[in-house]
Amino acid sequence: MTTLASHRDTLESFVDCIHGGADRDTLTSLFAEEVVLYSPLGDEPFTGREAVVEVTQMVNRMAVDDSYKEVLSGPTHHAARFRLQVEDAAIDGIYQVLLDADGKIAEVTIFWRPLPAGVELQRVLAHVLGMQAWELRTDGE
Repeated sequence: MTTLASHRDTLESFVDCIHGGADRDTLTSLFAEEVVLYSPLGDEPFTGREAVVEVTQMVNRMAVDDSYKEVLSGPTHHAARFRLQVEDAAIDGIYQVLLDADGKIAEVTIFWRPLPAGVELQRVLAHVLGMQAWELRTDGE
């Protein structure tokens, strides 16, 4: 029998927080002080509670849809399937989470698809985050 990672309720509280509008105090209580967020938005991760709370709130405010569909648990990590739409760019993704011994979110890795919509989403968010916007190039263009 598989043993599941502890503190699943932390990720469930995160999902409830996002669905409720991404309250700053709630997010702050869920993230570890030195949390690291590996995002498909750029090469460098967001590090530290303040930075991760800020980017989480910003994306949530801009989103037409920011909904989590399912929480998954394994032996060392939890994950949540989500749908995110900002303007016309919509992606499906996985929010993979490693929790610390205190049940705080210590590390997050976000994966999303499909690539064209992900590039369009990055272009929209890059402007707000002060990042270099991507361009999708194909042989046909």
